[in-house]
Amino acid sequence: MTVKIPKPNFFDKLLKFLGKKRGVIVPTNAYEKYGQYVYASCQRESFWKALFRSKSKPFPENVFDLDTLREKIKSSERNNHQREKLT
Repeated sequence: MTVKIPKPNFFDKLLKFLGKKRGVIVPTNAYEKYGQYVYASCQRESFWKALFRSKSKPFPENVFDLDTLREKIKSSERNNHQREKLT
């Protein structure tokens, strides 16, 4: 399953400046429905929901922090690149 993560836009940067986090809804049922060769796109959480949510309140189920998700992907790509150099 390939999952496309949206690139940050103006509203994401504005929320980050205000100290808020915007969630990304990951389509978890696409794998079960269509199999391993599916190409799915994550959807951003509503700007207004992210703006008015308390900073200490956790994300709902199947919603992940956009910035944290991007950092994990970048670090895994770096690790894969380093492994390729060693072999």
